[in-house]
Amino acid sequence: MGRDRVIRNVKPRWFEYTSDKAFWLFVIFAAAVFLMGGGSRYDIESVGPLRAFSALVLAVAVWWQSRESFALIRWPIALIALLAVWMIIQLIPLPPEVWQSLAGREAVAEIDSLLGLSDLWRPITLSPLRTWNSLASLTVPVAALMLMALLDGSQRRKLRTFIIVVGLVSALLGIAQLVLRANPGLYLYEITNADSAVGLFSNRNHNALFLNIALLFSLFERGASQVGMPRTAGKFTQATAIRLAVSLVLVLGILINASRFGLLLLAVNGLVFAWLLISDFRTREKAGASSKLVKWLGFGLVAGSLTLIGLFATISRLPALERLFSSSLTDDQRLETLPVIFGLLKDHFPFGTGFGAFEQAFRIVEPEAMIRPRYLNHAHNDWLQFLVEGGAASVILLVLAIGWLVRKLVLLLRAGQFQKQGGRGAIIGFLTLVMIGLHSIVDYPLRTPSLMLVAALSIIFIAKAAQKTGVGSVGSQPS
Repeated sequence: MGRDRVIRNVKPRWFEYTSDKAFWLFVIFAAAVFLMGGGSRYDIESVGPLRAFSALVLAVAVWWQSRESFALIRWPIALIALLAVWMIIQLIPLPPEVWQSLAGREAVAEIDSLLGLSDLWRPITLSPLRTWNSLASLTVPVAALMLMALLDGSQRRKLRTFIIVVGLVSALLGIAQLVLRANPGLYLYEITNADSAVGLFSNRNHNALFLNIALLFSLFERGASQVGMPRTAGKFTQATAIRLAVSLVLVLGILINASRFGLLLLAVNGLVFAWLLISDFRTREKAGASSKLVKWLGFGLVAGSLTLIGLFATISRLPALERLFSSSLTDDQRLETLPVIFGLLKDHFPFGTGFGAFEQAFRIVEPEAMIRPRYLNHAHNDWLQFLVEGGAASVILLVLAIGWLVRKLVLLLRAGQFQKQGGRGAIIGFLTLVMIGLHSIVDYPLRTPSLMLVAALSIIFIAKAAQKTGVGSVGSQPS
């Protein structure tokens, strides 16, 4: 007894796990990801150092991991591991007769025959370098999941504020990029939308998605801060003013962005905001407190937002609206290439083209009419591209991932977790994944390390809330 008491009072050594160490390591790691991982291209100079740092962070997280903490993320990690295994299989060289018999390899096999290279051993993937790149990209989400599993409930709540702050930085940087157009130093990446508010990203669409996610976090931060706290009806507190100012900057950042889908996600946030106002309205009525302030504040914000949108549209300074009404969707390159992409999916099924090899596969079958100065390096529909590159294995992995999310949703609904304070993290997580999923219909957000990390954070929120339902739980800290 005495010996055990002495051991417990010994201060942990510098390399031993504590929750605070894990939290600050994650903050440093996440800051590095947002500063260096805002692009999806494989040849960005910051990608190599970021992945090396991610591998180091992953090693530390594995060292600190316990059976209890790993139980929180074992299924997401297992799915990523299966994805990594399939990528490795796609990289294994096959005998010529086996490779040439694979679907979609006829054109390459014919070229090999003409060049006298028919005896070459080739892997399934049409671009081994890009598949290796896809495999290495998994270090960021795995490191994020492993590290966040070590955090307690209060620290996970702090990460919501962290995302809002990063969103604010990205929005302000985007505004500066438009105001100071002659300053290329404000753009973090060489290949970027140099005429748009890209913020911390290289792609304006990815920045618009992230700003919408940060706005979502901000809206729930407002609601979460009032749960279980005394009502201050009729008082406009300093904290409320700060939250309102941050939200308006995020909205402005989305409005000046030239992303049409960003506006649609802003409408989703509008629905979420309306739902939060209605919930707060009813809560105040049940508590017997005055709800007129909330009611009129809601109407005022909606009217102000509509006025701001109308003002920008009138003076032609809202690029997203200009593109929404001036561009015909039937002329959009995304829709034009859909038949070709479906053809690739059919021709390369069930083994796929290889992860990251979409560009090479598309060039083989690209119609002459589509050959333009600006080439297509992604399908701009990541659901389809994932299936094209991974084949039948991608279908299985998607079914398993969606099944895991649906199971967690059912558990949370049955336990009434969404009505509790701790359930707000799960709501944020699900809505964030919905936004990413919707955006993936027209783009490729999860090929960007920054948004990979945001998705990992959402998964942790969901997993922790579901763990509290009692099914396989190992703890009950608030999330």
